[in-house]
Amino acid sequence: MKKTLLLLTIILTALTARAQALRFRQGEFKIAQFTDLHYVTGNAASEQALACISEICRDEKPDLIILTGDIIYSKPGFAAMQLVLNTLSAQKIPFAVTFGNHDDEQGTPLTELYDQIQKTPGCMMPDRKTSRTMDYVLPIKASAGEKDAALLYCLYSHNRSRMAGVGGYQWLNFDQIRWYREQSSALATANGGKPLPALAFFHIPLPEFNEAVANPQCVLYGTRMERAHAANLNSGMFAAVKECGDVMGIFCGHDHDNDYSVMYYDVLLAHGRFSGGNTEYNHLRNGARIIVLKEGKRQFDTWIHERGGQLLYQTSYPSSYKKDNWKNRKGTR
Repeated sequence: MKKTLLLLTIILTALTARAQALRFRQGEFKIAQFTDLHYVTGNAASEQALACISEICRDEKPDLIILTGDIIYSKPGFAAMQLVLNTLSAQKIPFAVTFGNHDDEQGTPLTELYDQIQKTPGCMMPDRKTSRTMDYVLPIKASAGEKDAALLYCLYSHNRSRMAGVGGYQWLNFDQIRWYREQSSALATANGGKPLPALAFFHIPLPEFNEAVANPQCVLYGTRMERAHAANLNSGMFAAVKECGDVMGIFCGHDHDNDYSVMYYDVLLAHGRFSGGNTEYNHLRNGARIIVLKEGKRQFDTWIHERGGQLLYQTSYPSSYKKDNWKNRKGTR
């Protein structure tokens, strides 16, 4: 009888989570971005990754959890993933996942991992059979009514390059960029021709991350202890974002010793904070990036929340990332 009641509770929780749209509350919507858990089944260090999720969700009470890849790091992949999913579901907070370059190396195909995640109570990812395989967009509803007020694009940034003579990591391909353009255009049309405020999440940073940090005119906050390990070829995703005009910020993982955010042509390029335990290289205390969208505005706040409660690099987009006109300061003449 107890098992039957538990099963009914899980089913009802799953149905409720999917029935409840993501929605602004009192003009704000808070996201906790966790990244690079590198969870290894049976490794005690991996428990620090799960503890990180539980602690920061308890303290921040986000409206949505997003994991930006390299979630699992041991075989069989479905077993490691289930342990992570148990922790996510226990938070009773809606969540979504994008895959990293290591997730497809653990003996379980990404399609199976996607379906496993999608069926978990609390998951907001669409059914893979009725959506693009690994890419999707999550609308956030206005505080009142059923109108979309903001968008979250979640994409799969692949693994290593498969092109002969081109090493390094793969890039978002033309099909993905076309899909993004089509989604952005259709959603803007539904919004009276005005692009909706949006964010994008994927694992491997774009080449523009390195271009931005090399430009002293680009305002940067946070820690940069390694070059962004982006693809060696640029497929044009950033140009598409600029042309569509909806995405305000792009949030990635992948580089464990980076947690910076930098403004590049009015788009914020940001790393999450490494969230795992000592199963892979890291020199920053594990934690998460927090993002708070503002309803009806092209604005958001963001900061790093370390385990232990310390908040770092609290900024507001776009105001914190714009240099003032020194000629207009009082007392300069």
